[in-house]
Amino acid sequence: MPSPESRSLPIAVRVYPDLNDEKRDFIKSQREWKSPDAMFVFDTETRTDRTQRLTFGSYRFIVAGRLVKENLFRGDDLPAKDLRILGHYVTTPRAVAPDESGHDVSLLTRHKFVEKLFRAAYKGRCLLVAFNFPFDTSRVARSFTNARKRFARGFSLDLWSYQKDGGERRHPFRPSICIKHIDSKRALKGFTGRRTPDEVDLIPEGSTAGKPEEGYIFRGHFLDLRTLAFALTDRGYTLEQACSDFGVEHGKQTVKQHGIVTNKYIDYNRRDVLATSELAVKLLEEYDKHPINLQPTKAYSPASIGKAYLQAMGIPPILERQPDFPKRYLGYAQSAFFGGRTSAHIRKVSVPVVYTDFLSMYPTVNSLMDLWSFVTAREIGIVEHCQAEIETFLRQVTASRLFRPAVWKQLTAFVRIIPDGDILPSRGRYSVQSNDWQVAVNHLYAGDDSLDDALWFSLPDVPRPRCWPVSGRARYS
Repeated sequence: MPSPESRSLPIAVRVYPDLNDEKRDFIKSQREWKSPDAMFVFDTETRTDRTQRLTFGSYRFIVAGRLVKENLFRGDDLPAKDLRILGHYVTTPRAVAPDESGHDVSLLTRHKFVEKLFRAAYKGRCLLVAFNFPFDTSRVARSFTNARKRFARGFSLDLWSYQKDGGERRHPFRPSICIKHIDSKRALKGFTGRRTPDEVDLIPEGSTAGKPEEGYIFRGHFLDLRTLAFALTDRGYTLEQACSDFGVEHGKQTVKQHGIVTNKYIDYNRRDVLATSELAVKLLEEYDKHPINLQPTKAYSPASIGKAYLQAMGIPPILERQPDFPKRYLGYAQSAFFGGRTSAHIRKVSVPVVYTDFLSMYPTVNSLMDLWSFVTAREIGIVEHCQAEIETFLRQVTASRLFRPAVWKQLTAFVRIIPDGDILPSRGRYSVQSNDWQVAVNHLYAGDDSLDDALWFSLPDVPRPRCWPVSGRARYS
């Protein structure tokens, strides 16, 4: 066994959080979400140094598909030269699209811009739209702190302030915007609660009574188009690529140099906002084709849409249809799930390779293993103490046998093993500079031979048996 000092790597294990019954709510609100009629779309430009401080940006306020207002806004510490360029620009408005006449555009301070954002996105509850929402929102924030509660390990951005004693202070009666990254494409976002909110702000979304509810917090309708495009396609997009793929009429343009305020650079930014607003329309039209009751602002991934389809099909979670199902087996299944894995076992050596691309792997495996029957079954039973049966099956497995569809239906099992150099999936933190936990397939070793180091795996991940100890094997039936 390799030296623990030279080869040890922290790994993470997924768990099933056993909520108290009073916190478990299967009967979620069935109010149909109605998309706001208005959109507030914005984009920012920044310095190219490490601070990436705001230089300027622009926004469009659109109601019922009609442009109501477009303005520029600027950073608080912009040099006088850049201020003159921006000021001169708004006195000679120009079109950013061939079919668009020069619109009356003003130049706002950052403070005035976020006031308009507050009126539209919080008081008016419109869609607040951006491509890469966390970045652009952080550029217009005046300060930030560490977020708490549901957004813990994220950021709380303070956008609003007021003047007192010659200085700028955080506005105590305005919300913050909290952002907690899931990964490069997705982030949880929401307004925080306000001190002494107005009664109208306490009326829940979709309320039929239209009455305030004590403790209600309006979280906002924050639409990150990069996230929505990913949820719809399972692809990571740039704004340019998304505009091209979804047929946006006035797509993103290019610019030779970033960070320097010029008339062409201002045109470029305004065109980005135009492209973003048109992309929002295209993505929402595509999203509306799905017969699901899920707000597009909460569609974080293809899995979000998939779960919404299960709900639309009337397929309830297992604990709703089978409340006495042993929860520990849900924990075993959670810890045995490894999605999005990747690995390279030969590094820094030139070798011949064959490129292969396995398309639609999840639905293919789902079909081969007949897993849909577990999703729709009224009741799922557990078969325990089947170690000998599973070991016999594994010893008989060959590459040719796995081409027989009937064999895959025998893989619906979870096993607990103490790994000793076996090639198994694991979730590890491979960089000390990052808090990302990534899935890879490695030679996995336990710290010792005790069952405390035993891990659960799904049967398709398990190698042919050697001499590793096994306990608590279970198979779903």
